[in-house]
Amino acid sequence: MPLPFRLPKPPGLKATLVAAMLLTVGTTAAIVYVPWSLVSKRNIDTIVDQVNQEITLGTSQEVEKLFNNAESAQSLLNSSLGQNLIDLTSAQDRELFLLSVLRANPNFTWVQYGDAEGDFFGAQRTADGRLHFHLRDWDGESKSTTATVNTYAIAASGLERVNTETYKMDPPFFAPERPWYRNALESPEKRAWTVYVYRSTQTPGLDATTALINPAGEIWGVIGVGIELTQLSEYLQQLQNNHSGEAFIINARQELIASTDVAEVMPPQGQDSADPRLQQLETVENPLLRIASKTLQEQGIDLEGLTDLRRFAFKDPVTGERYLISFTRLEQLDWVVGTVIPEASYLVEVNRNKRMLLGVIAIFTGLTAGVAVLMADRLIARPVLGIARTAAAIEAEKFELGQLGAIARRTDEIGQLARVFDRMAQQVYSREQKLKQQVRDLRIEIDEAKRQKQVKEIVETDFFQDLTAKAQVLRNRNSAAKPAVVEPKRA
Repeated sequence: MPLPFRLPKPPGLKATLVAAMLLTVGTTAAIVYVPWSLVSKRNIDTIVDQVNQEITLGTSQEVEKLFNNAESAQSLLNSSLGQNLIDLTSAQDRELFLLSVLRANPNFTWVQYGDAEGDFFGAQRTADGRLHFHLRDWDGESKSTTATVNTYAIAASGLERVNTETYKMDPPFFAPERPWYRNALESPEKRAWTVYVYRSTQTPGLDATTALINPAGEIWGVIGVGIELTQLSEYLQQLQNNHSGEAFIINARQELIASTDVAEVMPPQGQDSADPRLQQLETVENPLLRIASKTLQEQGIDLEGLTDLRRFAFKDPVTGERYLISFTRLEQLDWVVGTVIPEASYLVEVNRNKRMLLGVIAIFTGLTAGVAVLMADRLIARPVLGIARTAAAIEAEKFELGQLGAIARRTDEIGQLARVFDRMAQQVYSREQKLKQQVRDLRIEIDEAKRQKQVKEIVETDFFQDLTAKAQVLRNRNSAAKPAVVEPKRA
């Protein structure tokens, strides 16, 4: 019964050989490419860990340097005041001393003192490089503050006053109400560290303060140094220049201390300027920082109890992109340095290398295919087809001796096959010729037998017998009618 459909034509020998060679090359390429691709992707975690270690170590060293400088300056202030080297009641001496300390420490933003009566004076460095001396006089009766600001430019000969400004502060400034003052009172036996937003610049700052207590145990005031933490953000930007993603510092309450996105550490617009607060990580707009906040919430991470590096992966449900997040505790205060690194930023290099490898494989496969076609055609297909044509010639009785001479001279397996086939063809040819001769001889014998049979059949007929008898009578009559011939005798 015929099939309801036609079976596909099987591929030819050349196509089969080329396909086998390409399959071998492709399999070899896959054996090289697939493990390399998997290993390169796994190595991304190692690369990210190295980046995290670099950022964490650099940030830790920078923070430690800031704290050490603040402690050194704080010790200098305490020893100078404790040994009565500086008279705080002398406006000129205290102004010159505080400005000198600030100028000698370029990382400091403030060197300040607030007394128990509410007055304040301090030296400040601004972004334009100038130094300012602030004197804030608190009036307890009117609950107001009169501020006087002397501005100095740094010249080759020293400090040069360039401006003086006096104004009423709104809101008023009362030193004992400031965070750095209250924290110093809560730890009178040791140095207090306070992180808050500077009212004058609306930027996060770090103050190291100490309460001054007279021999009678009464508090004179609080003295300390302040560091604007935007310099930490700038340092994080420098560390992150060679890498993609975001790096940041937060405290245990998830308040943003510093970030590569400097704008995010600033208090939100519209916040009470009299008492600005640190930016909460969950309120930022930066998408990478928001991923860090989501990770903290979803994983339930206790930053205060964090002791070692913690790594997490976050996959965006919308874009499908994967992000690697890490948190590492710093030795200072309750600060934690975090990083958010898009995996795609490192896959760019990996994907580029993949494309290069695929291109090389494609070119190699194309060249291999061309060589395979050429070799399969010249070394295999043509000789095999030649043998096939010889077989067809034998079948059609058109075989000529020596037809496989070129192929039979080869030294490989195909040449051996051609020689065997050629000998077989010669034997077939010889047998065929012999068989033809035998057939011819047999035909002759058959024809002679047929002829004799036909003659016999003719001779044995009554007609032929009667004709023969009549012929014999005629021959006899003729013999009788002839005269006898006498032959002469020989001598």
